[in-house]
Amino acid sequence: MGRWAWISVLSLGCCLSGGCGGGSSDTTQQIRVVMASPDAPPVDILIDGSEVATSIAFTNSTAYLPVKTGNRQVAGETVRNSTTVFQQSVAVAASANQTLVVTGPAAKTQTVVLSDGNTTSTTVATGDGSVRLVNASTRMGPADVYIVNAGTGIAGAKPVATNVDVAQSIAYQLTAIGNYEIFLTAPGTTNVFLDTGPLALTQGQYQTVVAVDESGGGFNYLVLTDQ
Repeated sequence: MGRWAWISVLSLGCCLSGGCGGGSSDTTQQIRVVMASPDAPPVDILIDGSEVATSIAFTNSTAYLPVKTGNRQVAGETVRNSTTVFQQSVAVAASANQTLVVTGPAAKTQTVVLSDGNTTSTTVATGDGSVRLVNASTRMGPADVYIVNAGTGIAGAKPVATNVDVAQSIAYQLTAIGNYEIFLTAPGTTNVFLDTGPLALTQGQYQTVVAVDESGGGFNYLVLTDQ
């Protein structure tokens, strides 16, 4: 057998044993999809072309879905006629679960991919919890973010993040367990866009709060427990 024939055989063997492209492995992680696009119809969720969740409507999310690590194609197709509402390549790492938030108008969606917390991090050692926020509102615009003890208000407080625009998120913030409250305000002011009211947090818990549009005007929020 000639030299080039041996190279062809070796190349074929590599493809059969390790796979040619795709970046996949046998390691399993989890991904969760949150629908925060206010005018998007319910969608079926597909990962690498296979349906894994059905009829996920605005303000709803999937459970954590098992996926292989590597580059995965995550898409949402309308239940009615299988029109693609979003499609996102997600590099699924072995180090953490992930959340994909879909926002923006249905005609031009945007996605935010987040690495989720877990109970092995500093929240267990400190006795606190961790909270982060995603601005998924299409109407609010940039906002300053306050995380305070419930009932204390924001007078004299400093925001934990400023000018957080649509499709942006803040890092996890160590937060005392018990009841906390999030305020979103017009940047540089105390003019409140959204006040969540008291939200409960337990020791070592990770939470993601997603600011969304309210269907009747104004703003609302979702609270997700992260793994």
